[in-house]
Amino acid sequence: MPKLGPLSVLVVEDSAFVRTVLTATLRAMGVGTVHAATSGAAAIRFLEDRRAALPPGASPVDLVISDLVMPEVDGLMLLRWLRTSPRSPDKFLPVLMLSGAADRHYVEQARDLGATDFIAKPFSAQTIASRLLFAVARPRRFVLAAGYFGPDRRRTDKPVALDCRMTGGSEILVVHSASKAAGIDRFPVVYFELPNRLGPKIGIAPKGPVPTLPPDVLAAAEQEIQNRAGDYATWIAGEVEEMSRRVDRLVREPDAVPGLLAQVNRAAHELRGQGGIFGYPLITRIAKSLYEATRGAGAGAVTANEHQLFKAHVDAIRAVMNARISGDGGVTGQQLLASLDVAKRKYAKTDGSGAGA
Repeated sequence: MPKLGPLSVLVVEDSAFVRTVLTATLRAMGVGTVHAATSGAAAIRFLEDRRAALPPGASPVDLVISDLVMPEVDGLMLLRWLRTSPRSPDKFLPVLMLSGAADRHYVEQARDLGATDFIAKPFSAQTIASRLLFAVARPRRFVLAAGYFGPDRRRTDKPVALDCRMTGGSEILVVHSASKAAGIDRFPVVYFELPNRLGPKIGIAPKGPVPTLPPDVLAAAEQEIQNRAGDYATWIAGEVEEMSRRVDRLVREPDAVPGLLAQVNRAAHELRGQGGIFGYPLITRIAKSLYEATRGAGAGAVTANEHQLFKAHVDAIRAVMNARISGDGGVTGQQLLASLDVAKRKYAKTDGSGAGA
């Protein structure tokens, strides 16, 4: 059984509620030290301060779990800084990207910036544990090539078409120590085959199987998540009311439309990832639909059509939480989704005034 007590993890998440849930879940799994940052910028400041306080060569944390979509400095910008900045305290730091936006372009951006792995929202304790343990037990070699630095993006040794690392053996430099990389600029591709420092730290044998946590530990961690379902229902009420106010402002304040749309879109993204975590998968479905609708909306004036469509989504989210419709909601849930589908068809077919075509 792995002992996670020696590990230190930095959680980067702008949602205070999800940040609290993640840190509590990691501690329930046995992770000894969990730090938290409210944004990518706060994470960079934390890592720089930690590096200054530690002996040279010491990594400020063992692993980072970062949300992908955050205001200002997001997870992608943090990842780029970690992998490429001269100020990065550890360019080889494992980074698990956390996001409710499992859209392909997000995943590809994070992969191409050197993400170690992904945790999709809604997440479970099992998912967090398996991704963390795999990153620790099976670290991939790092690759430096034209336009890329990060873990080898190939999961197997099979060639990948158009991969920038399909290079002859004579053109590849293999480095076994990050501090002994002289002459790397003479090679188009460099493999960093570094020792696994984290596996032995928690008792994983070098060639042993990827461990799992005992069922009772996983159950306790999952309970930490479920214990907060009631708190989530209370917390989301305020979020939905704020979203409703912003939707109403869209038609009253045309000059503020771009900013308001961005706020509604970001809030929908967060709800999209959170609902399923706390037993409200209907929230995930409705918020995903609102996220897609607001992402495609124009940056100019919002039509009556769009306004009614956004309101229909907010009202549906409010109905789910007011009635505490958990799971698929049975007949009530299906009726609610059907009503939303009717609204989507109706407003897609009307003109800007909302009158029927």
